[in-house]
Amino acid sequence: MDSCDVEGLEPLLPEIWISKLETVATSLKDDGLDKAALGRNLRLAFHLCLLAPEPLRIKGLDRTCGACMEALLEARQFDCAAMLLLGTNPELEIQSSEKGANARVRLAAREAVGVAIGATLGQAVLAAIVDCLMMDYALNQEILSYPVAGDRPHRYQSGSHL
Repeated sequence: MDSCDVEGLEPLLPEIWISKLETVATSLKDDGLDKAALGRNLRLAFHLCLLAPEPLRIKGLDRTCGACMEALLEARQFDCAAMLLLGTNPELEIQSSEKGANARVRLAAREAVGVAIGATLGQAVLAAIVDCLMMDYALNQEILSYPVAGDRPHRYQSGSHL
């Protein structure tokens, strides 16, 4: 199997997916994050996005982007690699200075807006994407537990839907 070949694989269970995404988010908050760690986080985030539960997938991001992602990471083009994770039709605001970058991201057709600060543009954009995905996950959980019959919340079984 190719390192980016996820065709035929089931999405991760939502609980596992969000746990791994939280690991990336925590790592990105490190002010001393080095380039190697940023590269590992970008690669992990890319694979998590490919294996996201269906409602949380990023529009326009699929396994065909894998070779491009690997080439960007190999060339240490981390800013471009982070931009690849935006998928299609995102809203993106960036402010850069000598001290770092601020990023604001809304992925296509999403309610949540991710906001983050990073030492580099790539770190800020990736952190904002992760922030957006984590908020979308929380919103999906609220929707799925919304009371639909009396006072009992309706919940899908883990793995069947998000």
